Amino acid sequence: MKIAPHRTGAVGLVTPKQTPDTARATATTAGGPAQQTQLSPELGMLQQARQRLDALPDVDMDKVTQLREALARNELVLDMDALSQAIVELHRRS
Repeated sequence: MKIAPHRTGAVGLVTPKQTPDTARATATTAGGPAQQTQLSPELGMLQQARQRLDALPDVDMDKVTQLREALARNELVLDMDALSQAIVELHRRS
């Protein structure tokens, strides 16, 4: 996903301008125009991205399996000193 740096304002709803054609199309049976609200393109894109992210699993089990197999075959070297130091550093910042 590419993040566009030019967007600086808040993302919100956009209500389109009424034209004679859209005013007739949105008229209610009570005689008044119905309020028509559309999502801004940015908000729509954010909602689609959120739905896609929500559909992804929390853990990539295929990747976990590949790493376990690589460890079992000694193809992936695990530096226990570096790992333990990284864990200590992580907990110092918390």
